Amino acid sequence: METVLVVSSVLLWLVVLCNLLLTLVLVRRVNTNGSKTNALATGGLDQNTPAPDFSAETLNGNRANLSTFTDAGKQVAFIFISTHCEPCREVLAMLKEQDTKAAVPSGTELVFVSGDEREPTEAMVEELQVDWPVLIAPRNTNSFFSDYKISATPSYCLINAQGEVQATGIASNQRKVWKAVVNTWTSDDLSTIGERR
Repeated sequence: METVLVVSSVLLWLVVLCNLLLTLVLVRRVNTNGSKTNALATGGLDQNTPAPDFSAETLNGNRANLSTFTDAGKQVAFIFISTHCEPCREVLAMLKEQDTKAAVPSGTELVFVSGDEREPTEAMVEELQVDWPVLIAPRNTNSFFSDYKISATPSYCLINAQGEVQATGIASNQRKVWKAVVNTWTSDDLSTIGERR
């Protein structure tokens, strides 16, 4: 009887140790995958490099490219969105609630870039009553998202009037964070909150 208890205890401890080891391996694997996800989310174009040209369709069917916006002598903030992305909808709703001047600094044109087809994009624009320009660049047929190294939505890319990348990052649906990001767009130091390099 005593031998059975000793053997049972030893086996129980072996099972507990194996379980602990498997748990540690699993935690390590999750952390490693989390690091890869963060690396993807912090990608983006390098600051002070020329922005890639693109071709995308506007909601009214016209073609637009980078010079469509930079030739006006303004900087442009592209906000990359997807129709199925709830944080994208929250960013749009937050910007709609704010005064445009508070949401975007003067001299900056805000342009949304949808990675989806025309029909769902138009439906979202109508539903959320978006007044800003919207470009349609479906990911499966247009290289806009990949050329700008957009791996998550909502993301932004700020380009100055000379066509150089000034800042990139994940667009936040929190007013305080968005205001901090936008404030960096008007400062000389664009290496603060939300920026990707």
